[in-house]
Amino acid sequence: GQFLFGKVLQVFKAGVLLGAVSCILFVPGLKAENSRPFVIPALQEWKGGDGYWRSSCRLVLDPRYAAELNPVANTFAEDLAVMFGRKYKVAEGVSACSGDIFLTLAGKETEENREKYYLDVSDRMVLTGATTQAVFWGTRTILQMMEQYDGAVPQGVAVDWPNYPKRGFMLDVGRKFVPIGFLRDYVKIMSYYKMNCFQIHLNDNGFKKFYGNDWSQTPAAFRLESTVFPGLATEGAHYSKKEFVELQMLAEQYGVTVLPEIDVPAHSLAFTRYKPEIASKEYGEDHLDLFNPETYLFLDSLFAEYLGGENPVFRGKEVHIGTDEYDNSDPNVVEKFRFFTDYYIKYVEGFGKKAVAWGALTHARGDLPVKSDEVLLDIWYNGYAD
Repeated sequence: GQFLFGKVLQVFKAGVLLGAVSCILFVPGLKAENSRPFVIPALQEWKGGDGYWRSSCRLVLDPRYAAELNPVANTFAEDLAVMFGRKYKVAEGVSACSGDIFLTLAGKETEENREKYYLDVSDRMVLTGATTQAVFWGTRTILQMMEQYDGAVPQGVAVDWPNYPKRGFMLDVGRKFVPIGFLRDYVKIMSYYKMNCFQIHLNDNGFKKFYGNDWSQTPAAFRLESTVFPGLATEGAHYSKKEFVELQMLAEQYGVTVLPEIDVPAHSLAFTRYKPEIASKEYGEDHLDLFNPETYLFLDSLFAEYLGGENPVFRGKEVHIGTDEYDNSDPNVVEKFRFFTDYYIKYVEGFGKKAVAWGALTHARGDLPVKSDEVLLDIWYNGYAD
């Protein structure tokens, strides 16, 4: 898909307001510094120059780092062609000429500068970072600037870095299916705004009360092909394993991590509809039976299908296991829920992944310890936050 980017109205001030004097003086020949360009997120630091950079359609790579920077430059060139209809040549050189964009690496990578970049815009641009990811985010800033200024960029010096290491967005494709092309477009849109975590909620169901209190009429879906459980994925509205792997590879190219979520043990009507014997008899068919060994055998096989092997379907370092909104009215069930949560945190970690969960242990207070070290919790509801 192609980018969908809006124009941003630029307001230029043509005067100087002096002290308490209520007048505007126009001074011939006085050159003002370029104001801070509007980009999202806003630049952390900007020192304006005078005039504008205009493109020569050439990206120049520092030959010392050309191998590392080539993927960044090629993606940048593709995006420039899509957005502005001009083909950019990628070349190597020790310096840049007027109109060029020069990409280089400098400094040792640290926690603080992993995503920090420096952009010096004169008649040429020099984009520098300690990592290729930092340089890539700088290319997103250049795209935003060029979009606003019809391909030109105001001269000046920018230093920029994120306030938060994880900048995420979740899409619930379990309840509302969207084609794989839509997800691929979203990766690029997120990257354009320097968002770096795309959580994809792969299964869910409706609420029985909106469907005549009838579970058989309540919609439910699981959106990822399963060869271990044929027919589990919703027919005509799911992603093949190949499509999902290719989505993650595209995301990696654009600095985005795909965080897949299989939401259990509540929100699980798609699984109990496929395998009715693992449904809870007390709390409804969207709850898994935490006391049935078949529940664990089913989920072990499902997670292993996507986490196992030399080239797992889930490529990233993190996997979301859900664990929200299970009934907490019975203390014995609460303890079993805590066992379930601890079990699947450790199960996912056994495949070399970090577990992510919704964070429901305040809702499920109990005695059984649940592993929390190196586990990422999404604090989505204050009632679940400790």
